[in-house]
Amino acid sequence: MGVSVKKRVRITSIETLTHRAKKLVLEPLDGWIPDYLPGQYLTFIFPHPNGDKRRSYSIVSSPSEGLSLAVAVKKIDNGEFSRQLVYNARPGDILDTVGIQGRFTLPVQRDNTDYFFFAAGSGITPCFALITELLTGSGERVVLVYSNSSREDGMFVPAFEELRDRFPGRFTLHLLFSNAFRIGESRLNKTVLERLLLAHLRPQWNTRFYLCGPELYMLLVTITLRSLGVTDSMIHREDFDTRPRVYKPEPPDKHPRLVTVHLGGATSTFTTQFPDSILSAAKKNGLVLPYSCEAGRCGACVARCTDGEVWMAYNEVLTDIETSGRLILTCQSYPIGGNVTLEIKN
Repeated sequence: MGVSVKKRVRITSIETLTHRAKKLVLEPLDGWIPDYLPGQYLTFIFPHPNGDKRRSYSIVSSPSEGLSLAVAVKKIDNGEFSRQLVYNARPGDILDTVGIQGRFTLPVQRDNTDYFFFAAGSGITPCFALITELLTGSGERVVLVYSNSSREDGMFVPAFEELRDRFPGRFTLHLLFSNAFRIGESRLNKTVLERLLLAHLRPQWNTRFYLCGPELYMLLVTITLRSLGVTDSMIHREDFDTRPRVYKPEPPDKHPRLVTVHLGGATSTFTTQFPDSILSAAKKNGLVLPYSCEAGRCGACVARCTDGEVWMAYNEVLTDIETSGRLILTCQSYPIGGNVTLEIKN
């Protein structure tokens, strides 16, 4: 029996968030009981003439509130599958998914911690679930800086304003709209960013930062935070970028190697050889494994190497502690020096 992570969900209802975004409420099928954390996402499988394609959408429901599983989808320019879901999806439609993934989550221990969120555009979707969880489930102080082209384009703006009114001493909301007349209320730049940070950071306080938005947006925030002495361990990023890598370095070992994968009680073994990564070889052998971006950015394809050694071409997700614990990204990994065995959590 080969390994597989494929699951099915049915759309039970659809809510309009903006003229380009919808919230899809989902019912898991076939006895699947999802176990998820705020900030994670569902990766859907779409049939395509050139082979199945995958797209990930953030979960916007909060498990602690007992709400039905739901994701938010925003139509992007030239987005084949986002357009399909926003304009054509209907209640009753059944979608294939590889389940719930994601590492953009809250720490288990959250005592005496402030949380500072920077989100732009559709980057607000994972932040919505995280902020809702923090405000309704504990006593932390939360600041959100949310950038968008206009109020009409901003997902969850009324919901955030309601949370601000409901938790006035704990939740601070800054909305930045590109069409605003005042510069300080439009785009996030270094001056505006530093002003907001200095206004809300408390001296000697433990603050975690969560960033989700376009690449240059997150780069601006990251560099500014580092300049103020914030360590990388306190900066959490979620990258929606699905562009393929232009340059692909070559591994030191290009010989054919056997890969054994354990997932969900099943085991499969296949051969891989450069230029195929472990994930590419698995796909060619018909295995359905977790993955999304295939560029080393999202972490959906994370696995643990329990035997052998692998070399990773890129890694923008795993920390040094995690890689020393033998976690790898299958989309960027190549066996070196012999065969390897991987364990993937379902």
